[in-house]
Amino acid sequence: MISIKAHYYDGKSSVQTPVDLVFYESGKVLIQSDALQWESTVDRLSIAARLGNTRRNIFLPDGGKLETDDNAAIDRVCRYFNKNQPQSLLHSLEKNRTYVFAALLLTAATIWAGIEFGVPLAAKTVANSLPAHVEHKIGKEALIKLDDWLFSESTIGKGTQAELNRQLQQLTAHTLREHRYRLLFRNSTKMGANALAIPGGDIILTDDLLDLAENNEQILAVLAHEIGHIEHKHGLRSLLQNSLTALFMAGLLGDIASVTSLSVALPTFLVETRYSRQFELEADRYAVELLDKQNIPIEHFTRILTLLEQSHGLNPEFDYLSSHPATDKRIGTIYDRRK
Repeated sequence: MISIKAHYYDGKSSVQTPVDLVFYESGKVLIQSDALQWESTVDRLSIAARLGNTRRNIFLPDGGKLETDDNAAIDRVCRYFNKNQPQSLLHSLEKNRTYVFAALLLTAATIWAGIEFGVPLAAKTVANSLPAHVEHKIGKEALIKLDDWLFSESTIGKGTQAELNRQLQQLTAHTLREHRYRLLFRNSTKMGANALAIPGGDIILTDDLLDLAENNEQILAVLAHEIGHIEHKHGLRSLLQNSLTALFMAGLLGDIASVTSLSVALPTFLVETRYSRQFELEADRYAVELLDKQNIPIEHFTRILTLLEQSHGLNPEFDYLSSHPATDKRIGTIYDRRK
């Protein structure tokens, strides 16, 4: 027999009644006080799992419950009647500091692996499975917000715009052509000399970049790099990675309301969030291969990278190279691929 001091609640009011809770070897359970006596059996009771030394709840079939601080006695009841065995094992593990430390390490490793490997893989899978019209819609909404936020009308002549667009179509003639590429010209005092790839096939060139470039071949080299981002869906994948990471952490921390929609997050992300080094080098490799197909000397690419680096101090807020690996390493990698 195991006798336990407890408090009884009838499930209809907050009134508590001190009771004696008695467990017999036969499985009979007696709940009694000066004004109450009630019999049941162990198998009709639901005993809550133990959580540290917090008060234990025992739920009765009629909706009432019992509360007790005597966790040791309840543990003996559970062992004797083989109740809550998995929960009892967990409690024994949580008391062991070695197991607790190992669990913390395992949790941290799982979170790191999920963000480092699982999220990028999931983002790539989702981005590659999205229909082209969905990507176009996301890009269109982003462009509208970017125009409201950053850009003003370009001062580049219509003839120059038409010629560069013609050269862009020639440059993309041998791409996968999932997108209809379009070159857009914008002026931006905030971004300075810059180029921006929008999911769906639009590429923005700023007036300052055209002023900085020494010839059209250098501009085409920048375009080849941005085309690489679009062909590999880097913008969409990076956005999805950040969104999935935010969703993962929000779910972990219980703050789902903090996750915003893709269309709202995309404009700021495209301008302020950094592509990964892997994405930038992948876009560089794509640019080198594309320029080779067009018989455009690779020196135009390395030259415009150098010019952009030299202009870095002129506009530190939105610098083209701030999201890229070091220029000398990029140039070295580009030439290594030619050997």
